[in-house]
Amino acid sequence: MRGDTFKTLQGILKARGMTYADLAGRMNVSEPTVKRIFAGQDCKLGRLLEICDILEVPLPDVLHRAARVSEKASVLPVATEARLAADPSLFFLFILLREPIPQHLIEERFGLSGQDMFRFGQDLEALGLAEVHAGNRIKITRKDPIQFRLDGPLIPLLKEINLKFLDQAISNAGGQNSPFFTVSRRMLPDTAAFIAREIEALQATISELARQDQMVSREEDLVTCKLTGAWAPVSFPDILTIAPKD
Repeated sequence: MRGDTFKTLQGILKARGMTYADLAGRMNVSEPTVKRIFAGQDCKLGRLLEICDILEVPLPDVLHRAARVSEKASVLPVATEARLAADPSLFFLFILLREPIPQHLIEERFGLSGQDMFRFGQDLEALGLAEVHAGNRIKITRKDPIQFRLDGPLIPLLKEINLKFLDQAISNAGGQNSPFFTVSRRMLPDTAAFIAREIEALQATISELARQDQMVSREEDLVTCKLTGAWAPVSFPDILTIAPKD
């Protein structure tokens, strides 16, 4: 659940002159339980509604206020990106664990042993991206949105991922939930700039709708969807090839 929601609730709690102990007493739980909820910035919807009822504030108002705090993507150090780029399997595992795809399914899908996972986990831990727990279980510690550098060392791998995704999308196109489209038109530069702003707005909408789904849904009910696109002037003579007739 988005941390800004709990920051908003903390502000309301302070405005009401209430402490965690006061809230715990009203909820009939221990104070450490309330502290864990706010520290972990996560709880079930029913519990969240209970907190809002006690604070006498509608949940939609809390969510609306929290949504006004934009969730900006962070950037990994260049050295970290370079280390991930040097080991594609490590990078791909990092992506899968962030999904999150259960570790045992990853092990089965790719034939990875416990020792493999331990070594991968150690590498991710050294980069500050994960922790290795008992039984070689890897816990990702970087769950915030990450923006990879468009001119960074991971670009070849990101190109590979997106090209494979496009191939997958084209192969499965036609369904209501799996449309594939491509469009090119001649237009004025200011029109192209307007469309670019519309695409940025769509990106923000996708992020917000996904955030709302993650807030009210079980993890196992969510599916990962991907949108890949580019909007820029195109020079067809530079990307097309015509061979002379023999």
